[in-house]
Amino acid sequence: MLIKPRALRNKDRVAIVAPSSRPAKPSLVVRARRIVHDMGFEPVVGRHVLATRGYMAGSDEERLSDFHHALTDPSIHAVWAITGGFGALHLLDKLPYDSFKAQPKIVIGCDDVSHILLALHQKTGVITFNGPNLDRIDTREIFERVKKALTSTDHPHELVHRDKFLEDFSYNPVEGFGKGKVIAANLTALVSLFGTPYEPDLAGSVLLLEDRAERNDILDRWLTTLYISGKLSHVTAIGFGQFENCDSRGAYNMLSFEELATDRIAGMKIPCCFDLPFGQSPETFVVPIGLTGVLDTAKGKLSFSESALVH
Repeated sequence: MLIKPRALRNKDRVAIVAPSSRPAKPSLVVRARRIVHDMGFEPVVGRHVLATRGYMAGSDEERLSDFHHALTDPSIHAVWAITGGFGALHLLDKLPYDSFKAQPKIVIGCDDVSHILLALHQKTGVITFNGPNLDRIDTREIFERVKKALTSTDHPHELVHRDKFLEDFSYNPVEGFGKGKVIAANLTALVSLFGTPYEPDLAGSVLLLEDRAERNDILDRWLTTLYISGKLSHVTAIGFGQFENCDSRGAYNMLSFEELATDRIAGMKIPCCFDLPFGQSPETFVVPIGLTGVLDTAKGKLSFSESALVH
């Protein structure tokens, strides 16, 4: 059963958490607080967002404490990750899934936080939101876009690829339509969940994939894992988002990720397209995980026919 969280209202309390790595510097925490405040909400900063344990924002226990409190405190209406990195995977077996299902709320983030978004939806049926972490809110346009996504009960904004010159251009090796539950995921995080209780069910889904700052051959490894597992054969369409700063990095294989991905997908005749405004770049939109969508790969457009939030 699909469960929709409540849309945010003015003065609602929004938790700022770091379930993975810590922000690069304290000013980013102050900045995140200001962004949440200027959206009309009351920011509640996790106690351990600036803690340090190796490459993570404190120990597993500290990061879990902040996230557990944010999910279970009834006075907090949304949970927003400040940054990605690594570490969220460590928390999945300790999250309060039953409490979250009983009192659903908006949870938003991307990158490594994708582990948590996918796990929460898989275990509870609550819609979660793949959208920019707070440290990636860097223009007025994306500020307004995310604010609307968190406060509106209208249909979510269409994801449409827009070329800077050719507005109707979309690179689509296989044209067609796919309709189904939208699973929007960081590619590395998705494959990390294989064989666990938190692995999302891809059958009949519209699958959106993104990643950042990764070598093309590593991305090909993860995509090939999806392919040989047989899971790709059950999706209705695939949309590739923004693979920011992903390239060959000096590897011997100089093929682009587009070519590597198309090699796997074209033979399966799965409708697919590239460069949807989804991922970790400044052009990204908020994508509700679990909501039914339709991907038209000829136009590079993902649309929704119902809201992701309730009043």
